[in-house]
Amino acid sequence: MPSQADEEAHQLSYLQKHLANILYLLSEHVEGESEESLVLTMEGFEHLGFLIQFGDKGSGGVPLSQAAPFFANSDPDMSAAPVPVSQVHDWLLQTIASSLESITEKVSAKENGSPSGSDQDIAMADASPSSAKASPSARSPCFVEGVSKSSYVKQASDLKSSSVKVINCHDSTIYILAPLRYAIIYGCSDATIVLGAVGKAVRVEHCERVHVIIAAKRVCIANCRECVFFLGVNQRPLFVGDNHKLQVAPYNTYYSQLEEHLTEVGIVSTINRWDEALSISVIDPHDSLSHPAGVSDTQSESATCLDPDQLTNFLIPNWFENESTGSTKDNPFPLPDAYMTSQQRNVNALSLNEDDKL
Repeated sequence: MPSQADEEAHQLSYLQKHLANILYLLSEHVEGESEESLVLTMEGFEHLGFLIQFGDKGSGGVPLSQAAPFFANSDPDMSAAPVPVSQVHDWLLQTIASSLESITEKVSAKENGSPSGSDQDIAMADASPSSAKASPSARSPCFVEGVSKSSYVKQASDLKSSSVKVINCHDSTIYILAPLRYAIIYGCSDATIVLGAVGKAVRVEHCERVHVIIAAKRVCIANCRECVFFLGVNQRPLFVGDNHKLQVAPYNTYYSQLEEHLTEVGIVSTINRWDEALSISVIDPHDSLSHPAGVSDTQSESATCLDPDQLTNFLIPNWFENESTGSTKDNPFPLPDAYMTSQQRNVNALSLNEDDKL
């Protein structure tokens, strides 16, 4: 399994390769004296915060615009002047190259037996251009790996870390019912995965035919196929890479301590932007990870909304009834009207069927 340094290096290289296209998608056209030029506003630049994080891992980081020299000293009460895309592109490439060099030096030092700090919580951006400083108090992520044809449950009392990685799990149902900071779901198929409250971000990558139920501040989905995501998210879901046949739906479950966990990590259940997906679908046909051999050269697809008639409530078994102290009795994320109407119609139809049997 690749190390965290290997993952970071791959993510940085991927971003480096596709940076020009990403900036083009975020840019605006401005008429110059004799030719059209591309510029990036501070608001557009901040959208890169989905992919790039500055500051020590494990900390809240700093706003992206304050880390960049061209926006750092902007007056907060005034709109900052747009910056040429070429200037942003050059600065980011230089920063990414510096970070890749730093990662290489750390790996070399580790291979040569030099002491290093303990692992840290996962940075859930595609890149972290500033070098992370190891913190003695940081904990390694909890791994849920290789679960096959079974059910797996973790509660808050079972976890010693605020970060979780669910990797290569197949034909299974996995419950992580705990307050978390970060979570990664990678390489899973034909599974249902339920995450508790994730206060920073969730990344789902290279998964096929999975149902993922997530309550999180933000979520990034990359290179997935035939998956359904039931989301309770405070920020727009981000879709990157080569995605196909994905569906999104409103959050559809609860467990007894869910509201307590949402409050603990700072998620507001009255705000759910599940259907406001932001898609950055940049595909490199020569990238073996995002475009595997045998896959046709088709354009990546945007996620579609699940038909309201297909949404059902997902019931989490209460295995620990005697230990449960939470007060959550229902889904804390309000359902949109169309989904609520459909559910009520299904309940009424079920009641009529029961009456007919009597």
